Amino acid sequence: MSINIHHTYSAHVEIIYYPNSDDACGLHETTVGEMDDIQEHVCEILVKHNFAGADVCSAETGEVLMIVERT
Repeated sequence: MSINIHHTYSAHVEIIYYPNSDDACGLHETTVGEMDDIQEHVCEILVKHNFAGADVCSAETGEVLMIVERT
């Protein structure tokens, strides 16, 4: 079974990545795009840099739009 999620809007977001351990560095970036593309990008960065999770927040309001966690 697979689940496909499609978002129909785009946003200017800030992404904050959280490391797996206290001695590792996190990452903060800003981007603009459709939520599907942002989601894919976040997942790629999580895997590539072995981050534990990320918060995707609106750059305008600070509202958390998406939380991504690795299990």
